[in-house]
Amino acid sequence: MRIRIFSFLILIFLISCKKSEVRVNKFIGTWHDTEYIVPGKSSIRINTDSSFYYKSRGCQGGSVSNGKWKIIGDSIELNSTTSDSCYKMFPFILCIPFRENIKKDVRTIPNCNPDNDTFFAIFSKEVFYMKNDSLIYKLKKNSKCPDTLKIVFAKTQKIRK
Repeated sequence: MRIRIFSFLILIFLISCKKSEVRVNKFIGTWHDTEYIVPGKSSIRINTDSSFYYKSRGCQGGSVSNGKWKIIGDSIELNSTTSDSCYKMFPFILCIPFRENIKKDVRTIPNCNPDNDTFFAIFSKEVFYMKNDSLIYKLKKNSKCPDTLKIVFAKTQKIRK
């Protein structure tokens, strides 16, 4: 009798165990900007190997970046790696108060001479979180940017008019 009860309990225990499904990372894929103040477009490609690639293009030029990502809680943090090509660099988000200039001209390779209109965007602990089907940038408190600034990416490209 004890063997039957023991066997029955083991059977119930095994049936109640679920296989945990390997969840595909919700951040993986290509994300496209949803709004941009000037005509242009940008995208972030988040790869399964913990790398990312960013590119943007506007009227007078563009920017690129690449680096590594990591999950922090329910958000993703992007950090650029160095480039072996010559670019001028600037932060991913750069809000400059009126009548204030950029203080220094930083390049990916010291004393190099960039020969194009593409810049290297520096992602330094830039955090994005998911809301519905959008990837939303979390503005840093010390960014000097207005809290009304919204940077949002989606899996589908916006319709260009």
